[in-house]
Amino acid sequence: MTNSFDRHTIHRFDEELQALYFQVLEMGELVLNQLCLALESVKNKDLTLARRIIDRERVVNEMEVSADTAVCAILAKRSPKGSDLRTVLSTSKIVNNLERIGDEAAKLANFVNYMHSHEDGDASNFPLDDILRLGGASSEIAQLSLDAFERLDGEQARRVIEFHRTLDQQFQHGLHHLMGFLQAEKANVSNAVSQVMMMKALERIGGHAQRIAELVVFQLEGEEPRHHTQDMAQDFPLEE
Repeated sequence: MTNSFDRHTIHRFDEELQALYFQVLEMGELVLNQLCLALESVKNKDLTLARRIIDRERVVNEMEVSADTAVCAILAKRSPKGSDLRTVLSTSKIVNNLERIGDEAAKLANFVNYMHSHEDGDASNFPLDDILRLGGASSEIAQLSLDAFERLDGEQARRVIEFHRTLDQQFQHGLHHLMGFLQAEKANVSNAVSQVMMMKALERIGGHAQRIAELVVFQLEGEEPRHHTQDMAQDFPLEE
């Protein structure tokens, strides 16, 4: 399938679209790295690494501003239509979702910093298996969605959308296990809330990755396969 990154008679327009495309890939690589490091800081209770992730969030925000500026310049100078307009608009929305993934990765780092900067020892007693399992799935779906964008692969994008359902299930199971732990151990409620929020941040990362996949489909086909999976905000009641 042809796409708007390599088929224009106006060579300068091609260059602008290609530059935007590579900006998004660069931003995606940084955001994925932030997520991987955040999960490493959770696993190892590494405060130094967590604080480095928080400091580097500024770079992610700057890259979003730069990409948004490029999008506005293309819209103003080229007034694209049809598939060209879909390309520019979907890319802009992908940038927004990448920035939000970066925000959630920084939240994970902030929770690590909060939970382990106090020497009461309680945070160390919480099981991390469910969080790390959920984190692995979130990282995988984010990588797959960016691969789909890089290759403009509609089939892979649709697989990402379906894969998100597995992430929803893992989120629910993690909440069930954490509630069981709280009942059995009478653990600190504040740290328990932090655990829940960490799992929710990972679930949101999966949601943003799914949205990126949907936007790839829209860019290629002019169709947005949205709302095919259940919103976890409406699925919060815990039932076995």
